[in-house]
Amino acid sequence: MPGKRKTPPKSAAMIDKALEAIIDQWYLSVSDYYITSEKKAENPEIEIPDELKRFHDENGHRIKFNKGDLDFTYGLSLMSDSEDCALEASVNNKVPNFNYGELVRRLSVYYQTAKDKQIEGFKKMKKVRNCEVFGLNENVQDSIKVETREGKADIVRLTFEVQGEHLEELISDPPNFMELIHQYCVAPLRRIYAEVYRTKRK
Repeated sequence: MPGKRKTPPKSAAMIDKALEAIIDQWYLSVSDYYITSEKKAENPEIEIPDELKRFHDENGHRIKFNKGDLDFTYGLSLMSDSEDCALEASVNNKVPNFNYGELVRRLSVYYQTAKDKQIEGFKKMKKVRNCEVFGLNENVQDSIKVETREGKADIVRLTFEVQGEHLEELISDPPNFMELIHQYCVAPLRRIYAEVYRTKRK
């Protein structure tokens, strides 16, 4: 793409750090409601498997829920090379007969509007749109992939191309940058997946 600015390695590292912090904050915000390794360490009498886990490794950053009917994992990862940088939000799903068509439809409808809205939280960048920071394909559905796997959890992947033009200024404000990623790239997938999941159970 002519005029496209590359994502420097330092910026990619800052993005990855923000993804890690989002998962950690999410884990801490809900851990009171689940059996975790920390609770089992404090109380050795607890013998049931962990209901909530978090992972930070070469595959990215993930939070896994496994309690009752809940059995899914949300993930955040960064894919980068010398030319491009992409952020992927994903959810692993084991719910049988899940309505992926409806999930993709709702995500597409949401982002078709949200991508052109102005980002929030940055006073000096009020006219910058979401799509100028985290790009999606012109046909939003092409940015959403459903990977069905026999005998394993299916994976829904939502991929955003990280745009470099405003990146340096964005990452200079880590709290707001992390909130921007959470609100635009993570929260909609989390909310819409939960909506479709609840519809199936009715």
